[in-house]
Amino acid sequence: MRNLVVSIVLLMTPLLSSAQDVRLQAIFGTSAMFEIDGKRRLLKSGKTSPEGVRLVSVTSDYALVSIDGREQKLTLAAPVAANYQQAERAEVRLNADSRGHYSTTAWINGRRVDVMVDTGATSIAFNYPTAKSLGLDLARARPMTVSTASGVEKAYRLNLASVTIGGITVHNVDATVLGSDFPRVTLLGNSFLSRVDMQQQDGLLLLRARN
Repeated sequence: MRNLVVSIVLLMTPLLSSAQDVRLQAIFGTSAMFEIDGKRRLLKSGKTSPEGVRLVSVTSDYALVSIDGREQKLTLAAPVAANYQQAERAEVRLNADSRGHYSTTAWINGRRVDVMVDTGATSIAFNYPTAKSLGLDLARARPMTVSTASGVEKAYRLNLASVTIGGITVHNVDATVLGSDFPRVTLLGNSFLSRVDMQQQDGLLLLRARN
């Protein structure tokens, strides 16, 4: 289980004034923790909160809730249900870990990978094993060399069709694949970060999609 608590918030325009704000915070076996209209509620499968939110079922991947007779799946990567409208803009809120790093899960070309924010990296950077596991076609990539702490290494430059974090998706993103097992964690560099609005304060990093 990840130590870093990642909160991803989708900003939505209210459809009905009575609509509730429901956020999945954690999953515990057959129970799930929610924040409902600002109040924490621990619900077991089949139970209903005082606000009328029913936990239909829960798995290790998602919680299925029913609100006003409508069902929606919430995951820890996309935990917010509010008014059942599509997000106008999306926010991703990342809490710093004990080392001051910001980490989260991304979907790259439709495949899941753990990433760490690195504003010093020019592009998204993968190690070779991760690139292969993601099915990246290095045969069509442009060979290059890069300087690392270990010296000069062979690398490949390519273009990613899409990178998604929470509700934020950026298309046609530059990436670099190093020909070794460095970096150990995929780096979320400026080829992605420069295309979102970013704000940092009090140990919180806010990423916001651009219109």
